[in-house]
Amino acid sequence: METPRLLPTTVIGSYSLPKWLEEAREAHRAGQLTDAQIEEAHDAAIKSALKDQETAGVDIITDGELRRETMIYFFAGRIGGFRLYGPLRPIGTLDPAIRMPDPVVYEKVSRGDLGLAAHFRFAQGFSARKVKVCVTGPHMLAKRCTNEAYASDRDLVFDLAAVLNEELKEIAAAGCDFIQIDEPVWVGYPEEVKSWAVEAFNRTVEGVGAKIALHICYGNYQRKRLFPGEYRDLFPAVLEADASQLVLEFAVSDFADLKLLQEYPTDKEIGVGVIDVKSDEIETPETVASRIRTALKVIPPEKMYINPDCGLKFTPRDIAFAKLKAMAAGARIVREELGGL
Repeated sequence: METPRLLPTTVIGSYSLPKWLEEAREAHRAGQLTDAQIEEAHDAAIKSALKDQETAGVDIITDGELRRETMIYFFAGRIGGFRLYGPLRPIGTLDPAIRMPDPVVYEKVSRGDLGLAAHFRFAQGFSARKVKVCVTGPHMLAKRCTNEAYASDRDLVFDLAAVLNEELKEIAAAGCDFIQIDEPVWVGYPEEVKSWAVEAFNRTVEGVGAKIALHICYGNYQRKRLFPGEYRDLFPAVLEADASQLVLEFAVSDFADLKLLQEYPTDKEIGVGVIDVKSDEIETPETVASRIRTALKVIPPEKMYINPDCGLKFTPRDIAFAKLKAMAAGARIVREELGGL
């Protein structure tokens, strides 16, 4: 199916995680399911997620990240130099009680077997919609680990950037022309963003033959905000990122940050968050349309993509599906008002 020229809809990456899949993973860890059987479970979950997104009317979809235990563990478990399940550490800087046993970097990181190109080929093979691939950025991976091998987080981030750059090139070579890098920690470390993290991002995507999107949010573990910082703290440095699209959350804050794009004009596309993923309230198509109209006061329609604020992993599936359906319907309303497809 052809992607609409105006206001294409997409997702941030993750889709509602089925309880049965969590139980299947536990059974696999206990030796009750073989490697082949757990892959069959992943395949089934992904086919279902693809179907949900298509049925909801989303134009550019993902595999729901359903092969990934978390956006950290999946990468840390497959990149050399990491050891999983280290000491408990706070996930963000807002609430120290929200903790997980983060990985440990015990030696210089090295290319592992992430398999993301194969995951893309699988998803695209089961959908006529465009499939994008989302990848956890090097800054996020570094901040969610205990660093025992590098003199500084900066050194670790740049080595991770080099590792991920090879993976991104492989994804693009597999035919994926839309790759999103997720850096939720950036609002928590604005001084690092301004001094060197944007440079590390640019190293990550250097020479990658695909549209690059950069997603920045305030964190969404268990649908809770994790960082007290603000987008304003990142501007204008963030605009130096070598990404053609900047993906931001707006719905949860009633579009308060929209004024930043007036203060700092950019030619980048903007992925506009119109769905509040931290709430169970299901937006109506007209609510979504109204939010899009608000964004259109600042962002040209040809530069706007429509998406939820963040991922839907922790959102109950029926609510996640209904929210995506409303998002797609709201985009169609405004698209028709604009007289374009």
